[in-house]
Amino acid sequence: MFLKILASIAIVFAVIVFAGLSGLSFYVWPTGFNDHKLSVTPDVIQRLRTLQSEHKFGPDGLTFYPGAVNERQRLMAQAAVDSTIQSLIAELPKRPQRSTVLRTMKTTLANFNTTESEERDQVLEYLSKVMEICGVESSAELFNVWRYGFPYGWII
Repeated sequence: MFLKILASIAIVFAVIVFAGLSGLSFYVWPTGFNDHKLSVTPDVIQRLRTLQSEHKFGPDGLTFYPGAVNERQRLMAQAAVDSTIQSLIAELPKRPQRSTVLRTMKTTLANFNTTESEERDQVLEYLSKVMEICGVESSAELFNVWRYGFPYGWII
């Protein structure tokens, strides 16, 4: 009996590790739990537009980010963030929900393909700014699952 329980725990652990390492966890990670309405005012939309208009992925002394490896990479990363912001500007007035923000970000992250860890971290910095503007307090571990494969915030 004890061996069956131990074997079951080992199998569950192996499945969780496989899902995290393979990226499967990210694709099944929910964005609708603890959903609530957001206050989307004209000021929120204007702040999103201001962030969208900024030059992104250049050197940043505050976060010690050295800037994108090359201009092509910078433009690709900026386009990903800017398209997220544009989608939210269009969608949030119609559906001002936390899940709208997280679902849009999940789509962006799923399509953002780079091996450069600095750009991946910087994308999360910009998406965190978007969340702050929108009044979303947490990504509900979506960012950790995308970046590392596991919801490390649950452990810490």
